[in-house]
Amino acid sequence: MTAVACLRVAVDAARAGLSEAALGPLVAKFCGTYLETRWLWPRHFEPITHYSFLLTDPRAEEMDVREVARLSDELQLRLFGVASDGEVALLMFEGPPEASREFAALSNAALIEALKNPDLLPTGGRLTRVVAPGATEREPEVIREAPPKVEDLVAADNLLAAKVRFPALEGAHGVYFAPRGLFVGDVVSSTPGDARVRFSLVEGAEHMPEDPAAFDADCVITAMRFLTEGVRAMLYLPISYSNIIKPSTRRDYERVLAILPESHRNQLAAAVYDVPRDPPFPALSQMKGLLSRYVANIDLRTHDPGFEIEKLPNQAVNSVTLALPEAEPRARLATIRRFGERLEFYRRRQIWPGMTNVRSRAELEACVQAKIPFITGPGVCRMLTQPVGGRMQPVAELPMLAA
Repeated sequence: MTAVACLRVAVDAARAGLSEAALGPLVAKFCGTYLETRWLWPRHFEPITHYSFLLTDPRAEEMDVREVARLSDELQLRLFGVASDGEVALLMFEGPPEASREFAALSNAALIEALKNPDLLPTGGRLTRVVAPGATEREPEVIREAPPKVEDLVAADNLLAAKVRFPALEGAHGVYFAPRGLFVGDVVSSTPGDARVRFSLVEGAEHMPEDPAAFDADCVITAMRFLTEGVRAMLYLPISYSNIIKPSTRRDYERVLAILPESHRNQLAAAVYDVPRDPPFPALSQMKGLLSRYVANIDLRTHDPGFEIEKLPNQAVNSVTLALPEAEPRARLATIRRFGERLEFYRRRQIWPGMTNVRSRAELEACVQAKIPFITGPGVCRMLTQPVGGRMQPVAELPMLAA
């Protein structure tokens, strides 16, 4: 059985300080991008109006508005910032396709009346509502129950008993500029609540994301939250190299990156990870052309100590960061020393070198001694819930343990 529902966004244009003509396309763009990265195949969504979408899930018998509740919180931040003087509500009407489309077609005035008197809603459907801010932290409000079926009630009870939902873990790792003793920015991270380990670009192979495209999209949303909270230092957005150069997924990344505000471009950087030893110049050129529309800096992150920096044109990117290998401590220290011996090649190309996955005090001191300027990893800054970019911190007082 395929579950069908109409997801409708309710927001007051006047309180958002926008005209209806401006607000509708903004809501449609933001929500469409959100659903594209989370409502994945074989599930399907179809825009009906600027404020409503038809959702289908062939693997489910009923929908759960809590799965998309985070959309209302993020749209709240997008429209009203952290002041929370606005309100965004998500309404999910689940029922036959005809009834769902009828619900989408209700005027705002008719919708307000139907919320007061649920008997005015299209017949045969269930309506639930979540309201931002704090939509992910509260139970959805059931406006009207669907006509009950015994088998549906049993299935719903089993689903709720078996499935525990946890909020996503969002955070950042400080990027340390050793010559000045300054955190110049942060690498953004976001981990689903049910993930086995914390996802991060700076803590080694065990912490790399299982689904790079979903991880990268989640990190863009996290960066949006940091920007609305007034973060002023550089934010590094994870970008999968293989996905950004592949035509079949490049367009998805463009749609996700398009939600980033142009006004904050100068404080955004792309941390392009899993870059091979000798990336083809045409691929790098195309990638740079795309990313430069949304970010000011590009950092290539590689696991290969033999990365061929000599083959890159001058200023091809802003920086190249080497991830320390999964090896015993002596081998990791030797990798730092070898990388330090190659810094002259980086100076010639006018490209900054960096080191990540730095875990220990000895590795941090080896990086400083080798004059590697940019350093990240749990030995420099643990994952924190708020960015630390802009803070001074002597090497002797690292790692940073609190924002």
